[in-house]
Amino acid sequence: MYPSSNQSNIKKIFLPVILFLQGIIIGIGGILPGVSGGVLCVIFGLYQPVMQTLSHPFQSLKKYWKLLLPAGLGVLAGFLGLARLTSTLMEQNSEAATCVFIGLILGMMPQLWQEAGKEGHPRHAVLTLLISFLAFFALFLIIGGGTTLNVEPNIGWFVFCGFAWGISIIVPGMSSSTLLLFLGLYQPMLDGISRLSISVIIPMAVGIVLTVFLLSRLVNYCYQKHYTLVSHAIIGVILATVIPTLPFHFDNTTGLFVNLACIFSGILAALLINRLCTSLLRGKKV
Repeated sequence: MYPSSNQSNIKKIFLPVILFLQGIIIGIGGILPGVSGGVLCVIFGLYQPVMQTLSHPFQSLKKYWKLLLPAGLGVLAGFLGLARLTSTLMEQNSEAATCVFIGLILGMMPQLWQEAGKEGHPRHAVLTLLISFLAFFALFLIIGGGTTLNVEPNIGWFVFCGFAWGISIIVPGMSSSTLLLFLGLYQPMLDGISRLSISVIIPMAVGIVLTVFLLSRLVNYCYQKHYTLVSHAIIGVILATVIPTLPFHFDNTTGLFVNLACIFSGILAALLINRLCTSLLRGKKV
């Protein structure tokens, strides 16, 4: 009896540490374009407790608070810790940073495709992917004229940033950073977060809270009833967002090779993140 009890105590001690580390990775996934925090929640088995808590907070908090508290603290640490670094990179060379982010998106595609295919890849789901891709690609071309659209950052747009973050929380696979990068809101948002600017953080918090509480039950229902269709449609939206974000203009051949190298490094980073997530989930060494 003693060894069994001792093992149980060890697990109880290290479980919050593991959850905190997983939360850090989810927070990093939330700040990096293309790396979906929602997908990482699914991988770590935290998505269902999070969705149940958002849909029925008073009932579920009593059940899941020991699970969600260390994970939530980790998310906050990872999100805030990486925001300053990412903001600095965007300031130093926004084009190279954008290429790295595009690589991250492309590197996460196999994982998203695998997650979407849990129930198979039927023809109607693939057709849904193509339709969502064409529809949003056409929409982004109309809005941005084929280039990255730069809007004027203000309170209203930061509320929209919060809305985008809320969607990415409750919809696995949806990367809010990718959309914000296209709209030109990503760097202003990062600057505000890294400086702990109230004029940025409060509107974002309002947008996140409103989105999560208004849409969490609807999204949960859609995922339960139409998981395959919704997952494939999300992949189409992400791919449609990537293409207009690509920097097609280069000063010289060197600039082209630098951009390609940054994209490749982003792909490698995404593959390493996937490996780390799998290792933490299975309890194996990286």
